[in-house]
Amino acid sequence: MKTYLDFASTTPMASEVIEKMHAVMSEASYGNPSSLDHQFGLSANKIIEESRESVASLINANPDEILWTSGATESNNMAIVGFHQFQYKGQSMRFLSSHLEHKSVIESMHSIKDLGSNVCFIQPNEHGRIDIETFVNQMEEDVIYVSCMHVNNETGLTNDIEEIGKYCRKNEIIFHVDAAQSIGKIPIDVKDMCIDLMSMSAHKVYGPKGVGALYINKDTVGRIKSIILGGGQERGMRSGTLPTHQIAGMAKAYDLSKERMDDDYKHIKQCRDNFIKTISNIDGWKLNGTDKDAYPGIISICFPDLYSESLIYAMEDFAISRGSACSSDHDEPSHVLKSMGLLDHEINGTIRISFGRNTTLNEAESAAFELIKAVSHLRNLKGGN
Repeated sequence: MKTYLDFASTTPMASEVIEKMHAVMSEASYGNPSSLDHQFGLSANKIIEESRESVASLINANPDEILWTSGATESNNMAIVGFHQFQYKGQSMRFLSSHLEHKSVIESMHSIKDLGSNVCFIQPNEHGRIDIETFVNQMEEDVIYVSCMHVNNETGLTNDIEEIGKYCRKNEIIFHVDAAQSIGKIPIDVKDMCIDLMSMSAHKVYGPKGVGALYINKDTVGRIKSIILGGGQERGMRSGTLPTHQIAGMAKAYDLSKERMDDDYKHIKQCRDNFIKTISNIDGWKLNGTDKDAYPGIISICFPDLYSESLIYAMEDFAISRGSACSSDHDEPSHVLKSMGLLDHEINGTIRISFGRNTTLNEAESAAFELIKAVSHLRNLKGGN
């Protein structure tokens, strides 16, 4: 059986999450949480609202600021398109983002551009992240909305969210954060970070797929327009019957992350440190980004003289990837690595290894040795040293 090292793509559900979801599905809480005329609906609604409190608690928000979605992709669409549709009065608005973002953010930005607003994309600094200096230097006049991810899903690089948020708040700019890769892994305080909208997912942090949430600051944004028409659930902002068992699973995953965040981070960092130290004797490779400002669970490594597909095939006992799972079925080079200035042959030689709570130190070390072996073998086939 392969060793799983693709935690940035998705995580296995925690056993406690599975138990919680099973309990919810087994109990008499299968009613529609919007059906408040009988006990079955009331029971489901109680679980929904208790789960809302758990998610809010992790980020220092109020429960009524949490809106359930199907995942971070939908949350990103709602945060951008829903905000635009609610605010648009026939006059063009200026939005700002970057090409480091997830495709759901970039394509949502293109969507509102087609609807008549202006969109600009800034470049990251030389290390591939957006710090406050990089952000301010490229800020254009009349920007009313900024979207910036917290932890990059391909490189693990962490953007300067708190300082960017403070700048936006001071200048009355709405600030949206895609926190799919950071939620439950590093601390987030939406108040201290001056965040107005934030997208969250469950399956990146040992919860179920198909469920997520959008934080909406009730003081600065308050409301967005629904992009899904129907029954008007979630205070009219997101129609559709809520999946009680999945929401309960997400809440349990977030509760566990709150308890284990420090221990998880230390363990994952040790996995990364051991891995990097072990492969340090290989020649001709580089880290895409920097160790200094990166979440340790995601490592993007470039071998310019090799192909990522060959490396992945050679490391057949380890589940690793080329980069974002959302783009892996397409042939075009990674838009994230491209925006960082990597050349095509460098992008083509990049692999992503991501560790998680379940990764053992032995697995991380074994992966490093297997990578050394794979690189040596492929270079020998090419007639290298």
